[in-house]
Amino acid sequence: MSALQEQAVEMIHDLSDDNVSFLIEIIQRLMPNRAMAEKIQTLGKDEGIKAFHRLDEARAEIWNYLPEGFDPDKELEEARKERYGSLD
Repeated sequence: MSALQEQAVEMIHDLSDDNVSFLIEIIQRLMPNRAMAEKIQTLGKDEGIKAFHRLDEARAEIWNYLPEGFDPDKELEEARKERYGSLD
């Protein structure tokens, strides 16, 4: 055991049971179970991919409601000029 680990053990021996319980909770949050961490990471990736596909589908559907010849860049530029004035 390293000197640092021994120091940590000595400090833990001086703590009350409530404080040890609190310390354990903190340690568990800092060092989650690897299997759980991998599962969370995998779920996060799957959810992100699903969200991207939903967004992509929604974008295609939204274009159906826009007027023909709609130019989002032109609309953005006009809105900026209206709000902030011309920068020229």
